[in-house]
Amino acid sequence: MATVALSVLFAVAILIATFLTGLAWRRRHEGAGFAAIAAIAAGATWWSLATVVPLYSRDPTTVMIAISLLYPGVYLVVGGWWATSRALTNRFWRLDRRSLLLLSIEPVLATIAIATNPWHHLFIEQIQPTAINGAYAATFGPLFWAHTVYCYILVVVSAVTVFRMYIRQTGRYRGYLLAIIALFPASVINLTGILAGGRLIDLTACGFALSAPTMYWVARHSTPALAPVVHREVFQNMTDPVVVVDPAHRLVEANPAAAGLLARVGIETDDVARNIELLLAQLPENAEGDYVLRNVRGIGIDLSVRVSPLISRNGEPAGSILVAHDITEQIRQTEQLRNQLATIEALRASLAEQAASDYLTGLYNRRHLMTELSAALEREAEFAFVLLDIDFFKKINDGYGHNTGDDVLVHIASRLSSSLRPGDVAARYGGEEFALLLHGMSAAEAVAWVDRLRQTVAAQPLPVNGVEVAVTFSAGVAVGNGYRCPVSLIDDADQALYAAKANGRNRVEQATRHLTPTAPPSR
Repeated sequence: MATVALSVLFAVAILIATFLTGLAWRRRHEGAGFAAIAAIAAGATWWSLATVVPLYSRDPTTVMIAISLLYPGVYLVVGGWWATSRALTNRFWRLDRRSLLLLSIEPVLATIAIATNPWHHLFIEQIQPTAINGAYAATFGPLFWAHTVYCYILVVVSAVTVFRMYIRQTGRYRGYLLAIIALFPASVINLTGILAGGRLIDLTACGFALSAPTMYWVARHSTPALAPVVHREVFQNMTDPVVVVDPAHRLVEANPAAAGLLARVGIETDDVARNIELLLAQLPENAEGDYVLRNVRGIGIDLSVRVSPLISRNGEPAGSILVAHDITEQIRQTEQLRNQLATIEALRASLAEQAASDYLTGLYNRRHLMTELSAALEREAEFAFVLLDIDFFKKINDGYGHNTGDDVLVHIASRLSSSLRPGDVAARYGGEEFALLLHGMSAAEAVAWVDRLRQTVAAQPLPVNGVEVAVTFSAGVAVGNGYRCPVSLIDDADQALYAAKANGRNRVEQATRHLTPTAPPSR
């Protein structure tokens, strides 16, 4: 009856452990914890299969071989638990070659001791029948006890590692305590079996097989997604450069990203402690907040630095933590964008000026003149409006050619531009006609000013192919006071211009309301 009950127990344990091995192994890429659980479950399966043999075999040699072959399962269970403890407490942990080599030393020595046991009996002294239907069990020698002490040291160290993390994370990761509790049944069963001195069948494998689902649950809900991230690993793996300094600005620690950045600005890793003040010197004293360091150490690197104070538990300043970003490229792009915007604005202004300017003379065009004239009338300020026309311009064109005619237009425009006061407006009104908007001038002042300009132009002939071409103009002046419509003002100035033409040209006339010559003269 006992044999049947134990057989059922081992069968259930083997099925659970086998299923869990496959389940955890399929998720091994999600975190090291799953691979470790797979190792525990696989070890429990192997251990259970080897332990079943003594239940049915009464051949001492067969039983001795089965007991000797169960230890690879023991190695997997113990080593898997150690790996699980590391994975539970550090999500970045991976089993490296060095750790694997160290873990393999004791199993290799134990395997050698088991393989040579027939000659020294220091691992397994003998096998003897038990009270369970005469099934055989082993009694052990000193090498076995050394192996057992090693295994329990490894298990206890692993349990302490998990328990310490549980204490630090109490209330957030209750699964750690379950992982520790899951060890107790298997450990109690194991100690009971080995201390019985060969009188009981070893049920340790069943204990681990039945505890494995609990450990899988812990791994499923605590790693890799929920396992706490070790602060040191976070610090080392941050892509942002981080530097910690004490209150005296002495370097406490710098992560690899910071070391790389410091190397870029000309501070070698070995010189960081001595040269960190060179960077901090660019920050205000007792700096806190965000700062931009331009052209650090004169090598063209720009940094954005956030300085956060560190406060000790007793409230005293403990230093500062500096998180830096290399914003060289960002600033370069910003400056490039600013230059592009400036270029666009300059082009816009140029286009606006071109839209308001006459192509030939460079003066304002008629459209812009009308805008300025309307604005002046709305302000109801004193100003004078002048229309002037080049005398006998058609004869100049016919006699000297259109190019000379263009030169005359440019010549007059140049004299107008150079004579204007700031704020006054000169425009090409059309053909050989020009217009002036003279702010703050009365009628008499405007007539006198334009007449002086007329005399200056008349006294400076335009040289053309060795011949001096006399250039004169006639002008009509109207004062803007009392006008509401630009058209009326322009009409009166135009009538004054007609009067100047009719009265002999090369003269200036002042407009009076409804001033009309007997017939418009030829211009």
